[in-house]
Amino acid sequence: MQIEYQLSKKDYLESSKLYLKSVLQQRSWVFILLTIILIGTLNGETFLWWRFLIAIVVSPLVIIMIVYFIPLLIVLIRLNNANAKNKSTFESKKVTVNDEGLLVESESKTQMRKWGSIASAWSNDKFIYLILADKKFSPVPKNAFPSETEAINFLRIVQSKIIQQRGKLNFQLNTSKTKPPYLLGLICIVPLVGAFVGFGLLMYGIFQYKDKWLIIIGAAGIVWTVAVYGSMDYQLKNSLQTRKGFAEISQMQLNSLLKNIEFYKIQHVNYPDSLAQVTEDDKMVAINDPLRSFDKDIKKDTKYIYQRVGNHYYPFSSGIDGIPNTKDDIYPQVAKSDSAKLGLIRKSH
Repeated sequence: MQIEYQLSKKDYLESSKLYLKSVLQQRSWVFILLTIILIGTLNGETFLWWRFLIAIVVSPLVIIMIVYFIPLLIVLIRLNNANAKNKSTFESKKVTVNDEGLLVESESKTQMRKWGSIASAWSNDKFIYLILADKKFSPVPKNAFPSETEAINFLRIVQSKIIQQRGKLNFQLNTSKTKPPYLLGLICIVPLVGAFVGFGLLMYGIFQYKDKWLIIIGAAGIVWTVAVYGSMDYQLKNSLQTRKGFAEISQMQLNSLLKNIEFYKIQHVNYPDSLAQVTEDDKMVAINDPLRSFDKDIKKDTKYIYQRVGNHYYPFSSGIDGIPNTKDDIYPQVAKSDSAKLGLIRKSH
């Protein structure tokens, strides 16, 4: 069998795009695994739904950039340099199939590709790809054949020669398509796990099956996890019971903070002008009010309210309502017998 064809720079670029897209499809589970790792890295130890949403959007973009766009850029650079380094790249080629391999002839170069140097062969709608032992590929356009049947025969001949040479099947066909795995969408009901499965179904729906329902199921799985954890986060931040629990933590920290302030006076003669001065001697002193984590303005100062008045001071939390100088303000708890010995002032409302 003998065929003749000529590939332009545009043809090489198109074949590279289709090849890299096929690789992305065939190894999608590897990419999903890498995406999960990236999501875990970006999201950190504490689950926050908005960070999870950012991670699950950014991660596949990073993977696609590494697997598809960067290799494509390398191909483009090589094609731009092809005329200077390899004149035969864009020349008309004549390929002859014989028992030894494929004889490739052009105006400036003649090369024998032995069967042992070809690792595999497969095709898509436009090209037949000869995957070489060095992981590079050589595209053969299907329009070089008189008919689709001739192209299939060429592919089968090449594949059979590879099998004879290597003694095993080492090629892939893009001719069969299985039914999209819709039932996997049931796993999407499980929050978090369902998001990863949903992402996988989304990638399969876009790249492999090109199925809109699979895409919808995958996207729904991701949205469901975001909705569940988002509602949990909302309930957590707006639950009165949760705030009461944090108020107890604030009370315990203020009791401990009182001791640190009094110890600071023993060391420095005077009481501190700010709580930040207390942490200069002991970085482990808690001066941030846990109740302020519920504030919508994250730029707001989260430290306990503190003011020095002469040789006295008052530290307190503005309480559950977040408004200072109201009845629910939280002050350090001190026994009456000890209060006279301390510089603590408890403000009256």
